[in-house]
Amino acid sequence: MAWYAKTKFHHIVDLTTWQLYPCLETLEKVEEQYRPTLFQLQHEHPRVIDWIPFPSLRDRLIRLHSANPQIDQIFCDVVSSYTVEACLADLVSEEPKTRVYIRVLDVAMGVANMGNKTIDPHTILPAPDAESLFSLPECAQAAFKLLNMDHGVTQYKLDPSFFGTYPELFDPEEDIVARGAPLRPNIQTRLPYPGRLDNLTFQTYRSFMEFHALALAPLQTSTEFI
Repeated sequence: MAWYAKTKFHHIVDLTTWQLYPCLETLEKVEEQYRPTLFQLQHEHPRVIDWIPFPSLRDRLIRLHSANPQIDQIFCDVVSSYTVEACLADLVSEEPKTRVYIRVLDVAMGVANMGNKTIDPHTILPAPDAESLFSLPECAQAAFKLLNMDHGVTQYKLDPSFFGTYPELFDPEEDIVARGAPLRPNIQTRLPYPGRLDNLTFQTYRSFMEFHALALAPLQTSTEFI
């Protein structure tokens, strides 16, 4: 939930609204990258696929993995692979202007420890070394803001290693693979795969659904009124 809040994936609410109330009005509010393709509309598939912000990837997942019982794991691997391209010199002191890519999750988890504190990234960066970007909350927050990781998915790409694991999902015609050298911590965090439904997992889902319910309330009220 901390990762979800920090990256401000609130446009997922609009997608969920359209799934529950499919009509032109709700569809127009869906972020463009999440709007369903014709293939999505024509074929039944696990709804978790709709949450992936890359249309071509959604279509391939429907074609190749709709019946895969591990589809939730693939989804978690996709989200864990979100990256943003950057210039190394902007992030780390005394480094060349080399193109790098950095995973959103690696930075966002450090930002989660900052609470609501805001800082000017230009007063913190470039960091003294690459490790500081992940080990020091202030540096993580600065990189997070500098790279606009909280501005949604429009600039997100995927870590090339994802397609090493799932080569069948690669589409050479789509520019969604990050380019440059990887900039990563010594130990990378990945979103955990869904496990057994224990109390902690239940409370997480409940919190997530309550967050959506608040956003859906106005629409539900207007629908009931009509």
